[in-house]
Amino acid sequence: MKLEDKHPYYEKYISRWNYYNTSFKGGEDYRLSHLGLLRKYLFEEDAPGDQYGQRLEYTALDNLVKLVIDTYRSFLFRNTPVRTFGDLQDNIIVQRFQNDIDFEEQNLNEFMRSANDAAMVYGHVWIMVTKGWQEGVSTVEQEIANDIRPYAKLFTPENVIDWKFRKETNGSEKLSYLKTQEEVTIDITRYIVWTEEEIVTYEVNSEKETTELIETQKNDIGEIPFVILKANRGPVKGIGRSDIADVAKIQQAVFNLLSEAEQGVRISNHPTLVKTEETSAMAGAGSVISMDSQTDPALKPYLIEPSGTNISSIMTMINAHIEAMLRMTHLGAIMAAKGLSVKSGIALATEFEMLNTRLADKSSKLEQAEQNVWRLFWRYSGLVEPKEFNVMYHKSFDLRDQHADLALYAQALSLNVPSRTFNQEL
Repeated sequence: MKLEDKHPYYEKYISRWNYYNTSFKGGEDYRLSHLGLLRKYLFEEDAPGDQYGQRLEYTALDNLVKLVIDTYRSFLFRNTPVRTFGDLQDNIIVQRFQNDIDFEEQNLNEFMRSANDAAMVYGHVWIMVTKGWQEGVSTVEQEIANDIRPYAKLFTPENVIDWKFRKETNGSEKLSYLKTQEEVTIDITRYIVWTEEEIVTYEVNSEKETTELIETQKNDIGEIPFVILKANRGPVKGIGRSDIADVAKIQQAVFNLLSEAEQGVRISNHPTLVKTEETSAMAGAGSVISMDSQTDPALKPYLIEPSGTNISSIMTMINAHIEAMLRMTHLGAIMAAKGLSVKSGIALATEFEMLNTRLADKSSKLEQAEQNVWRLFWRYSGLVEPKEFNVMYHKSFDLRDQHADLALYAQALSLNVPSRTFNQEL
């Protein structure tokens, strides 16, 4: 087996993972011409100047993918998860793990938010929990003094290139092999092969075409220290389904429609002048056109102005695409509360419930993933998990618009219904 060998499904999914990630990041990454996210016109490449590049530059991107993920995150992490540690509540190792989980000054809540964002984009994300070591450090006091403790790190699907699960006697499947890749420099790529017995690190130099064994470590806990967080369960073990797959396509369609609208507005504001070759004319306000006195009146210069009805049709299509995005993400009720969508009271209540159910499902997945992270933490730290230990994410989300409710009550009171019961209930 070669070091660069990849899982068959990695090769199948890598292009869509890159597409989802580019859709989320937006900006200049979305406008790279080789991605082809903006449709090319026929023979556009033969036109003078970089016409395609100019359209990419001047077309605005309405990043619907980021909107969806930001909105979901705002609900999921509006309330901080509750963590109970019993008599280890003030333990310095536990506190350091919570306050700086990845040695990059990111606390546990921020880390889980990042993990959730990545899982929503890609469909899943891997969380590694491990512990560093230092020669000459053997006691707990020395480890605390040198801040040697368990830490976590996020691996997006592009960086986990191979994995295997083993069927256990009880019917469960356990991760038995995993291989990661990280770019050290432009020429050097680091590969880490994880098994239940050992952890082996290699570095491949593409320029020199060499492979170097860097180190081999014993796997002290006897299992692959990775936790997988899935946005949605997928058909393949080790791969989840993205939340924004369809939203990304709608975003791309809107991007192309906005390009068409920009072209239409620009052309309609600058009509084309048609004249004979002999007629002297210049563009611009107040310009003078000089014609030969013998010129046939039928050949006098005139302007071609495109119809503006096409732009209205484009805007109608854009609005239809955005409405479709709101339906598939159950965010229509949120936009209705902001006056961006019109829905009946029953439709709003139903959509609120659907969104609440979806958020509760994501909250449960985050809770389970964090519990698995702590399970690895206990094994690496040598601490005994307290009986009182618990992690609880909020699973009920108040999505009602109180301002809209008050306005509805005020409107009902203004009706002056001659019913004592009705007024008491209000």
